[in-house]
Amino acid sequence: MSEPRARKPSVIKRRFPWGWVVLGLLGAGALVAMMAARGGPVAVSVSSPTVFKAGERNPLVTASGYLVARTRATLSSKVLGRVSWLGVQEGSRVTKGQILARLESPDLAASRDQVQAQLDQAKVDLDRAEKLRALGIQDAATVDRLRSQKLTLEAQLAYQNALLDSMALKAPFSGVVTQKLSEVGETVAPGSAGGANAINAILVMADFDTLEVEVEVNEASIAKLKRGMPAEIRVDALDGQGQRSVLKGRLREIYPSSNRQKAVVIVRVAFVEKDPLLVPDMGAKVTFLGEAYAQDVLVLGREQLKKQDGKPFVWTVENGAAVQKFVTVKAENPIGLEVDGLAKDAMLIVAPPESLKPGAKVRVKKG
Repeated sequence: MSEPRARKPSVIKRRFPWGWVVLGLLGAGALVAMMAARGGPVAVSVSSPTVFKAGERNPLVTASGYLVARTRATLSSKVLGRVSWLGVQEGSRVTKGQILARLESPDLAASRDQVQAQLDQAKVDLDRAEKLRALGIQDAATVDRLRSQKLTLEAQLAYQNALLDSMALKAPFSGVVTQKLSEVGETVAPGSAGGANAINAILVMADFDTLEVEVEVNEASIAKLKRGMPAEIRVDALDGQGQRSVLKGRLREIYPSSNRQKAVVIVRVAFVEKDPLLVPDMGAKVTFLGEAYAQDVLVLGREQLKKQDGKPFVWTVENGAAVQKFVTVKAENPIGLEVDGLAKDAMLIVAPPESLKPGAKVRVKKG
């Protein structure tokens, strides 16, 4: 019995191009979606203009710098010696005159004791000679010699005491120890260079009550500044701390010199209010403030303004459509441009696309 013959595929299945039909349907769907997207609203991000209330001060100049202590010292010994005791660590708070470290001094102590013994004997000899002189037994020359010897030994004892006193390192002012540069057992010597470059220094300390901000201001802006003017200080370490992140300050000093390479002038800004977290070398930004505004002022970022035929304008969102608002630029400050002709609650389009047209439908992105 012969095997059944294999069934042949139908002519329709064999000849009709189903694959091309599917591809055609997908292409048509993509085209419809693209046309729908092209005719739909444009998704945009929006922001509000910065508003300075009447009475708030006008920001004139901004500058960056670091916190420094006006009173700061690198402490080293007055004589060559080995550290025998250290009474402080980094962060220790000390008062003026407090002993911070001592150097080994057994030889000086022995020398001082020897001079003290000689002086005690000289006093006894002088006292005896003066009594004998009163009786007419001792001559005047011997009494004068003993008196001179006593004065010499007193001077030597004062010198020895001064040497011993120099073996104790004392705080020159009240403040905080910021660095410990030597340990017990290390030999130190008098600093041949001052400041932070002192050789064989023992400690570095600073008075945190004299913390201030040192900034570099461009020469072109220095004419806007004057001593005593108010300023706002933003310390990087306090970002996100709410009201604590902006501290009040005042311009203390404009240095009478300029850096010819960088074309800047050093300016020191003192804190009117401080924060216990502040330490030297923290980064900070300072905004110097001018006169107070007489009325509310709107400030826009420079990148938000566009121009058409030389006239500045901004893109806003009103009733779901893009609106071209022409404005008048009144002044410029470090934050941006002061403008007129715009509502305080205007919804400014951030980075509008170049193809945006007045009246185009827009959709505000969430978040």
